[in-house]
Amino acid sequence: MFEQITKEAAQDQDWDVIIAGSSFAAMFFLKGLPEDTRVLIVEKGQITSHADQLTDGELADTAFEMENSSDHEKTWVAKTAFGGNSNCWWGQVPRFHPSDFRLFETHGVGAPWPVSYDDIAPYYSRVEEIMEVAGGGNEAILPRDTPFLYPAQAPSRSDSRCMQERPDIWVPVPTARSNGGSRPSCCGNGVCNLCPVDAKFTVLNGIDAFSRPNVALLVGAGVASVTQNGGQATGVRLESGEVIQSGAVALATNAINNAAILLRSGQNHAALGRYLHEQSSVTFDIDTEFPGYFGGSSVTGHCYAFYDGPWRDQDAAVLIENYNAPPSLRHERGKWTHRMKLKLIAEDLPRADNRVELTSEGAPLLRWNGHADYAMRGLRRAHAGLADVIPGDVHVPSEGALSTTEAHIQGTHRMGDDPAQSVVDGSLRVHGMGNLFAVGAGAFPTASPANPTLTLSALALRAGESL
Repeated sequence: MFEQITKEAAQDQDWDVIIAGSSFAAMFFLKGLPEDTRVLIVEKGQITSHADQLTDGELADTAFEMENSSDHEKTWVAKTAFGGNSNCWWGQVPRFHPSDFRLFETHGVGAPWPVSYDDIAPYYSRVEEIMEVAGGGNEAILPRDTPFLYPAQAPSRSDSRCMQERPDIWVPVPTARSNGGSRPSCCGNGVCNLCPVDAKFTVLNGIDAFSRPNVALLVGAGVASVTQNGGQATGVRLESGEVIQSGAVALATNAINNAAILLRSGQNHAALGRYLHEQSSVTFDIDTEFPGYFGGSSVTGHCYAFYDGPWRDQDAAVLIENYNAPPSLRHERGKWTHRMKLKLIAEDLPRADNRVELTSEGAPLLRWNGHADYAMRGLRRAHAGLADVIPGDVHVPSEGALSTTEAHIQGTHRMGDDPAQSVVDGSLRVHGMGNLFAVGAGAFPTASPANPTLTLSALALRAGESL
């Protein structure tokens, strides 16, 4: 663990870089910095050990003020603690599809990414190595130059059947839930939000990968704004009023808080705070001719049948997750486990009217108007085709359960080459300020159906190296 210091001690030292936040984006940005960089990590929450979380229960979510004018309930998942959402994520780490980075160029929708799959691929591999990702078998869909270090989790019975019948679309899930390496192996209990054996990668159990000299940690201190002079960041002002100086600043506090900090700092980019988004999803219980469960982890299979194709001009890409845990058993003798729990996850086209503003007190205020019709059309398209991608006769319900959150806060300081349309560049530097970075999924111009953690970590590592 890093040396902990007080606010007074932090003010008395010269820092090369201050990093606000301590989750994935913060730690991988740190990983990319030169070893002799003097770094201060400022974390609003406290350190709560894995053991204490097991005793006291899952960390509470941050409450955000929100005006929701959509037709559906909406929640956001953000943990204020050392390690942030790494404490509660499920460890799903598929790469973004190469087409995700070219959605605008290929299909004329969304906004352009200033980076490509090839730009990010080497950083994907490095993050996968640090996380000790278990995978293999999806290389035809997500190309890679290096093999996975650890084998994919054993597939569930339904995944095994689907992979045998349709290996072109059904593939193993890459996961940071251990299947070899330094952590205990996944226990397969399907309670990944708080893993009882600490098998999934977190900032807490992976801290040795980020440990280095010249790094200090200040906990219990929120960053209010970035101090500036002459078009350069000069440090941060804490919520309690103290100013700490540094040569560069990286904001890694999630897409909502990053936007609020930049707004309180006087940044006025046209896209700042706008395009708040995440994936939309719906879950179905599908009755099948074959048993479904008893694999090596909570999710062992992905289906790419509805992901990339010409339909993305009009309908969202959809990734299917097959959950290796029965939501309920069938009441038919001999068919109790002949059921699949499938989640359909759609990309979204971010809307400018979904945004983060500031209250009169300077706190973030979320204005949520719902997902784009594009995402809803993609979900309906995938639902209509489910029976065609599962072997045998299946029963597909007419309606599923629409999720209130995918726990992925994205947008608000989108990346791009055009300062008039974006907040940060391809290296996640705020346009016009070469020493101020806004890292994390807030930089995503669009929402891939794939989980964002691996990609935001790879982008943060790349950004750290750019400094």
